[in-house]
Amino acid sequence: MRYLLFALTLYSALGFGQQTAQNLFSHYQTALYQIRIIELGSGNKSSIGSGFQINDSGVLVTNYHVVSEYVYFPEKYRIEYLAADGSVGNLSLVNIDVVNDLALVQVQGEKASSDFFPLSDSLPEQGSSIYSLGNPHDLGMIVVPGTFNGIKKNSFYQRIHFTGSINPGMSGGPVVNPEGKVVGVNVATAGNQIGFLVPLTKVYTLIENEGLASLDTKDYKHVIAEQLMKNQQRLFDRLEHGVWKSSDLGGAKIPTLEGAMLSCWGDSNSADQEALYLSVENRCRLDEEIFLHGGLRTGGIEIEFEWLESAEFGAHRFYDFFSGSTSGAGAGNQAGKNDVSNYQCKQDIVTNTHQVKTKSTFCLRAYKEFPHLYDVLYIGATLNHDSQGLISHFTLAGVSQDSAMRFTKQFVGALAWQ
Repeated sequence: MRYLLFALTLYSALGFGQQTAQNLFSHYQTALYQIRIIELGSGNKSSIGSGFQINDSGVLVTNYHVVSEYVYFPEKYRIEYLAADGSVGNLSLVNIDVVNDLALVQVQGEKASSDFFPLSDSLPEQGSSIYSLGNPHDLGMIVVPGTFNGIKKNSFYQRIHFTGSINPGMSGGPVVNPEGKVVGVNVATAGNQIGFLVPLTKVYTLIENEGLASLDTKDYKHVIAEQLMKNQQRLFDRLEHGVWKSSDLGGAKIPTLEGAMLSCWGDSNSADQEALYLSVENRCRLDEEIFLHGGLRTGGIEIEFEWLESAEFGAHRFYDFFSGSTSGAGAGNQAGKNDVSNYQCKQDIVTNTHQVKTKSTFCLRAYKEFPHLYDVLYIGATLNHDSQGLISHFTLAGVSQDSAMRFTKQFVGALAWQ
C-alpha cells in the first residue's frame, strides 16, 4: 500500500507539473521573446537570448550579456526581437545592471503585446517547483520544470540555485512559480541539472532605480563605469572588514577569509616518494565574475599560496628553483589589448611586522574604457630560509588603486612563520 500511495503521489505531481507547464505555455507565450543582436553589415544575427515583457508598454527584461555586444559597439549592432507570432521589431536599451547581468529593453513603435508577466512579491519556499521559460536557438518557446533551492551559499553576487536545464539561448528568460509570477531570471548553467538565476529583488531594483526613458548610447559605458566602481568598493570593504584567520601551510602562516565568498582548495605532492621537494598549495577564488563583453570579464579574485622545501637541493639550487616557481603568474581574468593596457610592475623587498622578508612584484594594468579601474597582479617569494619558502600570489580584476593598495597591505602584513 505504501508503494501504491507513493506511485499515486508521484503520478499526481507529474500530472500537475505537466498541466502547469501547459498553462504557462498557453498564457504567456505572447509575452516571451527571442532577443537577437543583429550585425549591421551583414544584416544577420550574431547572438541570441530570451526576454520577457513586464508591462503593457512593451518593456522587456533580459540579461545584460545578451545585449552586451550592442552596448559596447552600438555603431555595429542593433537589438531586435522575434515574437511568438513570428513578427520582428526593433528594441531600444532602457537600462542596464552589469553587476547583476540584467537589462531593460523597450519595444519600438506600437507593436508590443498587451500580455506581460507579473512579478512575484516574494521568493518561493526552498524545494518548491518553479519553471524556466525561454526561446532558445530557433525552437520557439520552451518550459523547463525545476526546483527552487534557495540563494546560492558563499556568494557575493547573489544567485538562485535552480535544479533544471537552462539551455543556450534561454539566458534572460523568466523563471516563474506555478501561478506564472516571475521569481528570477535565467542567467547561467553549470551542467548536470544545475542552473543559476538572478533573484527577483535585482529586477525590482533595476526597474525602480531609473525611469523608463531609453539610455543614450553615449551614456552606456559611463553607467557601466559607475556600477563597477560602486561594486568593487562594496566588495573590498567586505573583504577588509571580513573575519580573516591565520592558517598553517608548511612552515608558514597564511591569511584566509573565514566563511562566505571565496571557495578554497588544497593540494600537495607529499605522497610522491620520488619527489625531490615538497610542495603544499592553498588556492582560493571568488567563483563569480562580471561579464562586460565577449572578450572581457572582471570582478574576480584569486589568492594562491605554495610552500616549497627541499633537503635534496643546496642553497643555490633551491634559490634558482624557488625563484623559477614565480615566473608563471599571469592575469586572473579574460581581457584583450583593446580593453586594458600592458602591466606596469614594481619590484621591492619588504619585511613585515612578523619579520617575514619577501621579494615582491606588484603590477597594475589600466582599463582603457573605465578610468580609475585596474587589474592587479601580485607575486611574492620569501627570502628568510635557504631550503624552504613561501610563494604568495593574488590577482584582482577591476579595482581602484586605493582598494588594491589596502588589500595588498593587509595581505602581505598577515604572512608569518610558525
